[in-house]
Amino acid sequence: MPERLRRRRLSGLSAGLPAILLGAFAFSGAIAADPAETGNGRPSLAAVKVEQGPVIDGKLDDPVWARAPAGGPLTQYEPRQRVPATERTEFRVLYDERNLYLGVWCHDSEPEKIIARLMERESSLWLDDNVIFVLDTFHDRRNGYVFFVNPNGARRDGLVIDNVTENHDWDGDWTARASIDAEGWKVEIAIPFMTLAFDPDLTTWGFNIQRTIQRKAEDGRWSRAEPRFRVGNVAEAGTLTGLAGLKQGLGLEFRPYALGRVRKEDTRTGAEIDFEGGGDLRYRLAPDLSAALSVNTDFAETEVDQRQINLTRFPLFFPEKRRFFLEDSGVFEFGGLQSYEFLPYFSRRIGLSAGGEVVPIDYAGKVSGRTGPYSLGFIDASMAGQDELGKKNLFVGRVSRDVLEQSSVGALFTAGDPNSADENYLLGADAQFRTTDFLGDKALQANLFAMGSLTEPATGDSTAAPAWGLNAAYPNDTIDLSFRFVEIGADFNPALGFVPRQDIRQYNSGWAWQPRPESSDWIRQFSFGYYNSITTDLSNDLETAWHGFTPLEIQFTSSDRIFVTYNRNLDAPDGAFTIGEDVVIAPGDYDWGNVTAGFELAPKRLVSGTFFTTQGGFYDGQRSQYSARLDVLPWKRVSLGLTYDFNQIDLPGGEFETHLGAARMGWHFTPDMFVAHLIQYDSLSDTIGYNGRFQWEYRPGSFVYAVYNQSLVREENSRSLSFVTGDWESIFKLGVSIRF
Repeated sequence: MPERLRRRRLSGLSAGLPAILLGAFAFSGAIAADPAETGNGRPSLAAVKVEQGPVIDGKLDDPVWARAPAGGPLTQYEPRQRVPATERTEFRVLYDERNLYLGVWCHDSEPEKIIARLMERESSLWLDDNVIFVLDTFHDRRNGYVFFVNPNGARRDGLVIDNVTENHDWDGDWTARASIDAEGWKVEIAIPFMTLAFDPDLTTWGFNIQRTIQRKAEDGRWSRAEPRFRVGNVAEAGTLTGLAGLKQGLGLEFRPYALGRVRKEDTRTGAEIDFEGGGDLRYRLAPDLSAALSVNTDFAETEVDQRQINLTRFPLFFPEKRRFFLEDSGVFEFGGLQSYEFLPYFSRRIGLSAGGEVVPIDYAGKVSGRTGPYSLGFIDASMAGQDELGKKNLFVGRVSRDVLEQSSVGALFTAGDPNSADENYLLGADAQFRTTDFLGDKALQANLFAMGSLTEPATGDSTAAPAWGLNAAYPNDTIDLSFRFVEIGADFNPALGFVPRQDIRQYNSGWAWQPRPESSDWIRQFSFGYYNSITTDLSNDLETAWHGFTPLEIQFTSSDRIFVTYNRNLDAPDGAFTIGEDVVIAPGDYDWGNVTAGFELAPKRLVSGTFFTTQGGFYDGQRSQYSARLDVLPWKRVSLGLTYDFNQIDLPGGEFETHLGAARMGWHFTPDMFVAHLIQYDSLSDTIGYNGRFQWEYRPGSFVYAVYNQSLVREENSRSLSFVTGDWESIFKLGVSIRF
């Protein structure tokens, strides 16, 4: 081992990696071009207006459907490319004054083998047979809506943002019913025009549809049936014509709620009972721009966080789950940055303390959406006081403008610090480039961003610091390349963001060669790759590094998968830190390797999921990790899930084990009513947490929630599995949606 890893200078890396990347782009275009699409025409289908729409029962036997022309056929893109789908699919579109209707006939020669095991809304419908369709209602080939339906009529939906992001936390008000019969399965859908944002002067929308036949691991699509494109890439969609005289109504929606809560946080006192009320008001300012006001904002129905155990010296990231902040959240995305990197704006900072405790939000206002070539997002929120801080007002603003066919430029501004008396500001600018025509028919995307933060303490001098970076990706089926560089100043401090590390330069790159053997009936695709993450300080002295080599990954035609990866890790902490309960990692230089191997079971199976193990070094010791995720779907009304992660770590400073597990169970009465149970345990806190939720969407957009949370704590000085009751709370919430 070298005496000091820090002495490994990386001064030439910033110039070398982009050159390597550009060379790889040219190399891939020369030797690994995917086959070109046959023809450049986009398919088209005419929608037909009717006086009275069909009854939505999933049977598609209303005579009115015969008035619309049939769309199709679908073309395979998995497991084979550019061949007809093995089962016939037809679809028709109608509309009346209030709704858009879609009917899909999914013919199947073996209907008894249709896989339909899920009923819960927003569940993992890709585990079943399913139909996915997208609507580009402004026909800008950038943004739209995506909808999923399975043979039980279970639904999932989301927003498509700039052809890159699919925000599945958007919940629209729409209806779907499905049925299985001797011909296959059918689905009938009604989407109120008040649910959609669109330009009423347009008569043509972008439209695409995709069908999955799970037992065959087969995917087929109407337009651009190629594995390198998602159905949500509306730039590659076909067209839906014949739309005229569409009306959105007044664009006003009111969602009041009433809530009752009983909680007990201290075993020495009695339970507390309180009642609350509030609501959200939303008004459509323009066809795709809305204003929302939330008073006494409540998130009682939000599922609890998934527990994590930290075996690093850096903070963990917990994703946003609250509906108010998730709606239109894609508008605030900046510079192509992902959560595992750092975020200049992270909505979870609003309404939570530094320790993760809920802080009431008195009100929150939001303007978000699009107008012309501009995407806009503004949030102003008032948090209740914490200790001596008093009330805190927080603001974030994001503006971007479309340029070229799929690209944009924009700016971001934040103000306020939710957990400090200091004043804090951030200002940033970014440029995002995307195309699907690189080297003729390939995808290429790149981002450039720069920002600066300013902190003004109540006493003392102000501090300002910059951060900037760039990234590029060539995300194609046979060759997949990526590169990212980020520099974060020593005093960079966005109080409304997530920054796990400061005073660094970070380089990430990777490549994967993913050939599809045409001669094999049981192997769909091989993958060979290399990825890395290298971090230095601003003097280019190495701090951490990770290199991952994948000598073999195989995806079978059954959709099962096996993989092997060799990992090389380097870390040089300046100070001591603690992992586990009390094991100390001393300052120094560490260099270790390990191997990860595992397999993934195909979604079509009764029991599906992933298992992997990592064996090898860990700092100056050894680590054995075993991790499993299982999904069991025995019946459409029952869903079961289990995750478990076990680590056995042996270091000179001590030995310890970690256990992290979760069990989920859902009972689904209908696609609109379910009960869900979640039990979690982690050995670090040595507590069990239970979260039970009942949810009923008794009419589109209107809900009843009942939530129960309970913690169990191991008895002190007990060596047995003896737990005592900790905190608990019970919540009942009624929400109503009123639209005009």
